[in-house]
Amino acid sequence: MPHILIVEDETIIRSALRRLLERNQYEVSEAGSVQEAQERFSIPSFDLIVSDLRLPGA
Repeated sequence: MPHILIVEDETIIRSALRRLLERNQYEVSEAGSVQEAQERFSIPSFDLIVSDLRLPGA
């Protein structure tokens, strides 16, 4: 199963995207900031990263 990381500071958008992807059989992890993503996850372990283009700290 493909593993996707969502990095989005807006909780509503992050949650909606997570639900959509999980309904379509993707494994999803999420972070609210670039710093959180770097601290919590090994970035190379993801098949795809979905990120806000204007994310603070990016």
